[in-house]
Amino acid sequence: MSVFAVKSQHGAPTLFMDGAPIFAGLYLTVRNFRQPASPGRIDDPYFEQFRDAGFHLYSAPLPISFDDVYDPDSGDFVAERLAPLDILRRYAELDPQSKFLLRVGTEPRGKDSAWIQQHPEECEVLEARAKGIYATPSYASERWMADAARFLRTLIGYLYAHDLDRHILGYLICGGDSAEWVKVGPMEDWAGDYSVPTQQAFHRWLRERYGDVEALRRAWDDPAVDFDQPLVPSPEEQSATDCFLFKDPRRRRNAIDYFRFHAHLVASNINQLCGVAKEACRGEHLVGAFYGYLQEIVWNNGFFGQRLADADVAHAAAARSGHAGLQEVLASPHVDFLSSPYSYGWRWLGGEGGFMSPEASVRRAGKLWISEEDMRTHLWPPDSFYGQARNTGETVEILKRQFANILCHAAGAWWNDWGRREGGTWAEPAIMETFRRSLELGRHHLTLPDRSSAAEVAVVIDAENWFYRSTRNNLDIPIWRNRHWGIARMGAPVDALLLSDLLEGRADEYKLYFFLNAFHLTAEERQRLKALLRRDGKIALWVYAPGLVNEEISVDHCRDLTGIALRMIERQWGAHIYISDFAHPITANLPTSTFWGTDMRLGPLFTVDDPDVTTLGTVVINQGRCEPGFVLHEGEDWASVYSAAPNLPPGVLREVARYAGVHIYCDAEDVLYADRNYLMLHTVRAEQKTVHLPRPADVWEVYSQCQVGRQCTSFQDWMEAGTTHLYYYGPAPRP
Repeated sequence: MSVFAVKSQHGAPTLFMDGAPIFAGLYLTVRNFRQPASPGRIDDPYFEQFRDAGFHLYSAPLPISFDDVYDPDSGDFVAERLAPLDILRRYAELDPQSKFLLRVGTEPRGKDSAWIQQHPEECEVLEARAKGIYATPSYASERWMADAARFLRTLIGYLYAHDLDRHILGYLICGGDSAEWVKVGPMEDWAGDYSVPTQQAFHRWLRERYGDVEALRRAWDDPAVDFDQPLVPSPEEQSATDCFLFKDPRRRRNAIDYFRFHAHLVASNINQLCGVAKEACRGEHLVGAFYGYLQEIVWNNGFFGQRLADADVAHAAAARSGHAGLQEVLASPHVDFLSSPYSYGWRWLGGEGGFMSPEASVRRAGKLWISEEDMRTHLWPPDSFYGQARNTGETVEILKRQFANILCHAAGAWWNDWGRREGGTWAEPAIMETFRRSLELGRHHLTLPDRSSAAEVAVVIDAENWFYRSTRNNLDIPIWRNRHWGIARMGAPVDALLLSDLLEGRADEYKLYFFLNAFHLTAEERQRLKALLRRDGKIALWVYAPGLVNEEISVDHCRDLTGIALRMIERQWGAHIYISDFAHPITANLPTSTFWGTDMRLGPLFTVDDPDVTTLGTVVINQGRCEPGFVLHEGEDWASVYSAAPNLPPGVLREVARYAGVHIYCDAEDVLYADRNYLMLHTVRAEQKTVHLPRPADVWEVYSQCQVGRQCTSFQDWMEAGTTHLYYYGPAPRP
């Protein structure tokens, strides 16, 4: 039996097996794990191909559910019903080295669930307009949590009792819709949860936070509120704003508190259930969850085209999702890894497939990120969407891009094979050879003396900013797009991290800090940020309404934070910026056609009203107003750059970074990932690429195994459009 753990290896969280580091590359097989036992069933026909390519770690959905094991007569979980897990032995015969990460659903679900029928009072209650949903337990249900814990103990106990624990790598603890700890309500902008368990849990949380009813009344500015009342805010209260996209905390503290409570509740559930699993497996297996989608969770069911023909498209799932409790989960000793599908924003050729979570904060907390690589290859059914590849060549180039992202962030991944009932998602020799080579590179990466991040740019994300804003996605969508259209193409690697890590002194030092959504800061937090940023030549890049909301909405907060005086215009419209001064080093090399912004309605609108700044660009807003909107303020040993519109293009980001002293690897505006040993380019345009290295090195393109440079600080390489080159420039021996 093997023991698994996540520990640091040369500067990065790493999977260890029996005390030795191993690359966390998994194949997700689903065919037989999803089907009931039948005499004619055959093993996954591609399992052996993946084994032969070098895979020995696998993932699989649990072949039996909470509802299957629950006995309503006794209220117990019947271990004998877990017999379908014996299929692990069949796979172990095919690969004696196999170890499985099991996906474990912890919720009963639907009207046919005996648990749901027995405990309807424990189920989530959404607002009256919700429709087409299935019954699930409230996240606040203590009865469900106790039974979910018993289910986990029964499951893991069965594995040990039947000598199946020797085949286990770990457990992915799943909850919510699609196993990702988000329920359907946030995806449809349906307010909740109005169940008795949630009302009671919210009361307890408020008592702990405020102590007595008088403190609660002062905070909520409501002399009549009392702990004995139903306090979960109404749909109208949850969605109300006071200044277009923003809530005034003096008037909307009930909704803000509820969103914060809900995030804590989800994080607490994950931590508790992971703790149960960790104890049941004696600390010998990994435990983790899908969670922390803070770079991504601004979409909705309208984006995914799921469930309802009239699915919501206007709102973001973020505030109600519960994923804002990421810092709590990262602090848990019971959580070894986190995961998400890779970004849905632009998956096809030329696009970017990064992680949904602030990966630098995950690494800093000592957790392993394992990316779910659910790529829609050309072997999926037609019209599978999500950037589906059209042929083998496209599949290989996207696969290489994705693997490079994993490698350069010292992460792991599982590759899904669930696109077709027959034929296989990856079943072609060229694809399997790419997998074989990628696993070699993953193992080689473990041997490198420095696997830490090479980023000099921090992209800073506030997990709680959505609590203070409208649930409408007017601002969220262009901010989300900035990652694919701009940040990934700026020519330098970045670290995405939580604002809380920066404020609490847990972050590394960077030259450029890009604040995507720092719209709410207390006065104390503003002071802390200023002390962190106003030194050592650092540059902060701010977007739209930095620090606007404290205990009240005031544009004076923006000036205090950034050093730049803004004018707030209480209107809503789109905002677009063009460069109007090409003489400054930041703008001198930009084309005249450099424009950015959004036609989605922003409100309020902002322009710059400050004679002490350098105006680099002009913002065009309502009434065709053209006022300063992209400016530079230079302090004694620091600087602030401000953009009144979101979605900054790669050229602008690159030149701001260059001005901050950041090393620029490439000017071509291709997707770039890099660490201290590897560098990847993924192209839109065919041309000779020039790459500048931070030190002299021999350089190899590792998939073609061609040397492209000898002891050079720069090299050139021709690349076709829609292709991926992964370069090694680390110490010998090369991979």
